[in-house]
Amino acid sequence: MKTELAPLADGGTLAYTIRGEGPPLVLISGLGGLASFWNAFAEVCASHFQVVTYDHRGVGGSSALDGPTSIAAMRQDLTGLLDHLGIASAAVLGHSTGGAIAQNLALAQPERVSRLVLSATFARPCGYMRRLFAGRIDLLDRLGIDAYRRHAVTLLNAPYWLAANDAVVEAELEAELEAAATRSKPADAAVVRERMLAVLGHDAEGELAQISCPVRVVVAADDIVTPAYLSQRLTDAIPQAELKVLPRGGHYAMRAESDLYRDAVLDFLRGGSSAAETRT
Repeated sequence: MKTELAPLADGGTLAYTIRGEGPPLVLISGLGGLASFWNAFAEVCASHFQVVTYDHRGVGGSSALDGPTSIAAMRQDLTGLLDHLGIASAAVLGHSTGGAIAQNLALAQPERVSRLVLSATFARPCGYMRRLFAGRIDLLDRLGIDAYRRHAVTLLNAPYWLAANDAVVEAELEAELEAAATRSKPADAAVVRERMLAVLGHDAEGELAQISCPVRVVVAADDIVTPAYLSQRLTDAIPQAELKVLPRGGHYAMRAESDLYRDAVLDFLRGGSSAAETRT
């Protein structure tokens, strides 16, 4: 496995990795936008799929983000990557912000999505999400990117898992902050800010009935970033959708409850389905 660069029509590039062989599966990460978010889960999937992960524009090894962005713009970048790889259609799993991008792709180019997993995501930010993200933006503006990253750890990870893995998480955070110290903190903060504004601007609620491919919606019951009722709304609005609610796991259930998350997602991506809503 190695990272390569895909050229985009506007002159930008996306850094991407490919693992495994088989039908294509695209994993779209959330607000952080890093391909490495999926490392552990991508290895699991690589036994069954050709797994594509990528750094979003402005993040990691991809080209810089200059100015405002949107979920539609992020989808256009993904389309450019798929074109570069010659992938006409793929199974797609989008987590959180990545789920918004996946919705946009399924609506704008339905022929490119064979099966869709919407993980801990939303059709439109509710009042709770708007307050949460407004607070995160305010924290970023007032205290800077390092404080923002420290605060994010407590939002994204389930409390029980964070308590049990605190030393590991702290070491990862310190490594992230050390790596970030070599970059421009104002530039990093600007990218995060623009991406949060893009999240707040996402609204696919009135179009979801047009999604025609099989869809599984997955969320943990204790997710406090994109609460489970937002996944219920997605499921209610998409004709071919079914809901899988994990009993716990927080916003990063693929880490806190990796086996439950794998079981909720992998069988569906390989073609399994149930007609009714399921709850584990």
